[in-house]
Amino acid sequence: MSNRRTGRQLAVGALLIVLPMLSHWGAASAQTVNSFEGDRGPGQAVCKSNGGPIHCDRAEMDVAASGKQIVQVTWQNVNVYDTTGKLLKSTPLAALIRGAGLDPNPAKGGGPFEPHVVYNEFIERWIITVTCANDCTLVSASADATDSWGGTYLSCLQGGPCLDRNPGIKLGYDKNGVYICGGHVGDDNPSTVPGVSYDCFAVPPDEIKAIAQGTAPTHINRGHKLPLDIVPAVDHDRSKAPSALAFFANKSCDHAAQYSCQRSTNFSFHWIVNTFRWNGATGTYNAGGAQQVIKTDIGSKENKWLYNTPCCGQTMSIPQAGSDVTLRAATSHRLMNVVQHGSHLYGVLGSGPCTDSCGAQGADANNLLIWVDLDCSQPAACVVSQTAKIASPDNHLEFGTIGVDDAGNLGIVGTSSSARANLSVLLWTRRQDDPANTFTGPTTIVAGTHPYTCPNERNVSPMGNSVGILTALDPVDRKTLWATQQWANDATPCVWNTRIVGYKVAPEKR
Repeated sequence: MSNRRTGRQLAVGALLIVLPMLSHWGAASAQTVNSFEGDRGPGQAVCKSNGGPIHCDRAEMDVAASGKQIVQVTWQNVNVYDTTGKLLKSTPLAALIRGAGLDPNPAKGGGPFEPHVVYNEFIERWIITVTCANDCTLVSASADATDSWGGTYLSCLQGGPCLDRNPGIKLGYDKNGVYICGGHVGDDNPSTVPGVSYDCFAVPPDEIKAIAQGTAPTHINRGHKLPLDIVPAVDHDRSKAPSALAFFANKSCDHAAQYSCQRSTNFSFHWIVNTFRWNGATGTYNAGGAQQVIKTDIGSKENKWLYNTPCCGQTMSIPQAGSDVTLRAATSHRLMNVVQHGSHLYGVLGSGPCTDSCGAQGADANNLLIWVDLDCSQPAACVVSQTAKIASPDNHLEFGTIGVDDAGNLGIVGTSSSARANLSVLLWTRRQDDPANTFTGPTTIVAGTHPYTCPNERNVSPMGNSVGILTALDPVDRKTLWATQQWANDATPCVWNTRIVGYKVAPEKR
């Protein structure tokens, strides 16, 4: 269970501070947090104009770290900072895409949306994926993100088909390759909804690097009919064997209902795991077997968790203080990211509350997060090693992104809002030697000061990043984790705010 404790609020500017916290078993822990402002929304004149950016009303942020630079991407900009928060360069994402020789506009126009970014320390390159005319993959020419970039439409190679219908691209990597997945309308997978599934691509490291010089990869290792919203893991293991598996995970959905991955009541879901094994520049998905369907309780003998439609009402949107405009929480219904440490996979799922017939999960009033630790030491038979519900009686919790440091310590950065509080950024932590199935927190990294309003025709303001939010590990010190979230700090309509958070989960008990 989660021990709820709100820590001290950080000021709005860039700060480096140690936050003391009292854990649930009485020992003190400490977190070093470096928090500063990222990109911000352009305002109502841009967002409500004819032909304006398609997702102007939300941030769609993600962040990556190289040890020297921090790169935040939103639908709007690619911002390069040093580790103190000093802005080194800002480039419109659409301009970066054009500079890489690609078209930033989807068929309906409105510019790029739903980006991801990573820094792949094994090849010392930055990688951005984003929906554009198709699925754009951008790669930097060097470890300096202010350098030039190249790009390709990965799905259009080798005869396609191009993923040009809102593919919701996911991104992961390890020492052996880069893994990119996107939605393919017309296919399906038995563990998720009918009529759409994901294609995944596994690209060798050297061929990813060559994209920056205008050379498209020759080995894309395309897999079809993988589950909807499948998420490739990020694995920072420097000693990973060439034949070791790459992992992908997601939750199951009711295959009989078209929209059930988002809209379900007390659905007893499973964790779904797929794998890819390299053999030189090629490889095989789920070699020697099928995708794994894993029960959610510890030991995976039975299901524990129930997925529910995100609160509240038909709009699946949550209240905020000081406004009748609500915040759309629906897109927090999936795994935001998956990270690997050793043989373990970690993820956080957003869900609406169970209010009746909840069994071991228990009843809740607000949207919540479900943490899972999957032990894949037997790669073809992963089981739940630990799991916990993170919930609040006072606030809705959204968009939890998880990170793991080199010692196996975990952190989750998410957001919260309620009728009494504005959209804020929270941090939960778990040290490697903490009692099983527990997290400490949350600490408030920054508290919202105003309601965020950029309402659509249903009086709802979108927020977050529908394709997920990654947590980056500093590849130099291997202790600092970086994440970013949208928060509310401006009363001006359609001016969303983002916060970039670097933190260490201290390994010593005090």
